[in-house]
Amino acid sequence: MAAYKTSTEAVDQKDFLEGPSRVAEHVEITQTISWTAEEEKKLVRKIDLFLLPNIWLMYLLSYMDRTK
Repeated sequence: MAAYKTSTEAVDQKDFLEGPSRVAEHVEITQTISWTAEEEKKLVRKIDLFLLPNIWLMYLLSYMDRTK
């Protein structure tokens, strides 16, 4: 039973138990994460639009609970 597959072969579960150096032999990191300033700006905006209403709602509910 393979835990995951790389492009060339499967890595068995026993490879994970033998330590990270054994697994590192099978895993190749070929991609780096990068983004543009525009993409970062869009992501921050999306996170803000999700978080801020939720934070305000939790604050409102907390305030209502204290004023009982």
